[in-house]
Amino acid sequence: MAHLSRQSARLSDPQAQPAGFTLIEGLIVVAIMGLLAAIAAPSFFSFWQQRKINITQDMVYQALRVTQTDAMQQHQSRRCSLRERNGRIEWASHPESTLASQVTNWQPLVDGVGFADIDNTLVASGGVYYAKFDMYGNVQGQLGTVTVAMSDRKTTHRCVVVSTMIGAMRKGTGHTTANSNERFCY
Repeated sequence: MAHLSRQSARLSDPQAQPAGFTLIEGLIVVAIMGLLAAIAAPSFFSFWQQRKINITQDMVYQALRVTQTDAMQQHQSRRCSLRERNGRIEWASHPESTLASQVTNWQPLVDGVGFADIDNTLVASGGVYYAKFDMYGNVQGQLGTVTVAMSDRKTTHRCVVVSTMIGAMRKGTGHTTANSNERFCY
């Protein structure tokens, strides 16, 4: 009985306030969260694009290195072929005697990252870029660069440069101004 009298006393007390938020307070919190999301979303999206491009650059670099290593271990000339299919770059390591059109084991890279429209100077044939390595890991033929990007901004480009005949390779970053070789990715 004492329990009911305390409860009825609380209900009749004009100073007792119900717990919770008012509609105005809730709308203010939602508006602040929306503003923070609008500020953070472009930065996060840009970060995510850069991450995808960097991962693709690393994968292209590794594909070239794997092909070079395969050539030395198997004591035969090998080719690293790179092509773009359905918005995704694919690569394959195969013997020099096998044409890229005959290769069946293409390995896909990161979705949404393709070849940049500039600075791709590796030898190309039929839409396929390639680098050839002899049984010693040396580059056969022309040196070159393969450049990947997600947008037209040159600063988002990433490249892998096959820079010497003995098979040295390096990674490069896109710039807004060209270097002495008129390349934007170096």
